[in-house]
Amino acid sequence: MKLNPHFSFLFLLFVGLSNAQNDKAAFEHFKDSLNQNFHGVQLSPLSPAQKTIFNQLNFYEFNPDFVVEARFERNLKDDTVALKTTTARIPVYEVYGYLHFELNGKKQKLAVLKSSNTAPDDEYADYLSVMFTDETSGKGSYSVGRYMGLHAPLPEKLVLNFNHTYNPYCAYSNRYSCPIPPAENHINVAVEAGVKPGFE
Repeated sequence: MKLNPHFSFLFLLFVGLSNAQNDKAAFEHFKDSLNQNFHGVQLSPLSPAQKTIFNQLNFYEFNPDFVVEARFERNLKDDTVALKTTTARIPVYEVYGYLHFELNGKKQKLAVLKSSNTAPDDEYADYLSVMFTDETSGKGSYSVGRYMGLHAPLPEKLVLNFNHTYNPYCAYSNRYSCPIPPAENHINVAVEAGVKPGFE
């Protein structure tokens, strides 16, 4: 069983404010890169049988309302959290900090997590996970939740682009073990942006 569904090298969250046209172009690049990855040999979570029918992933249309400025609060305590997964595995994450922002006029707070099993010299030592559920989970998006990738260190102010949210690999295959977002990482808004369930 493969235990790392994060394929973080594909997903840099764009830091800094940009205009809607540039955000749309970045979204198209994000979609193309993700679809190419699923067509590939080494990085695709799809089985050979799935690849024969795979054309592209399902996405929401780009929505500039889900490109928001956030404030990052670094967690100065040695807090950790053990997450349930889609299997029996229980990985431990460092609570790296918190993101504060608004969606549809509602204040939100998401924990930013860092794997406790990553060595300092590891290729992904700076990789941070933002795992969340929202009001589309189990309906218009994958029931377990969706992810965004970030890279440390984070600035005090940054832009979160929910159009770049993606599904963990266990959404496509039970060969993978995927962390389930902590209960407090729920967004009480329907985030109709990013990847939808399934493919065509």
